[in-house]
Amino acid sequence: MRLIDADKAVEQIDEWLHQTRAIPLNTSYHFELLGCIKDCPTIDAVPVVRCKDCKHYNTVDCSKGFGWCENIDRGTSDNFYCANGKRLNKESEDD
Repeated sequence: MRLIDADKAVEQIDEWLHQTRAIPLNTSYHFELLGCIKDCPTIDAVPVVRCKDCKHYNTVDCSKGFGWCENIDRGTSDNFYCANGKRLNKESEDD
């Protein structure tokens, strides 16, 4: 299984059908095709913040690829993530 942007897929299908005229738009064939995508199961996926991009992550005096999480008070790898991750804003670190 893989996650896709179903809204973008519908846009691209409509664009392709408009260009190729493979099947006429706004017909039962068109709606059946779009229904196949819209009826697919969805997953409540949320973007994660990897430690290397988190404001709680500190790599001072750590081996390459590893650091210390100030939030959970333990060592982690750059690609680890948790529910408390907050994206590091390079411009402002006040949040």
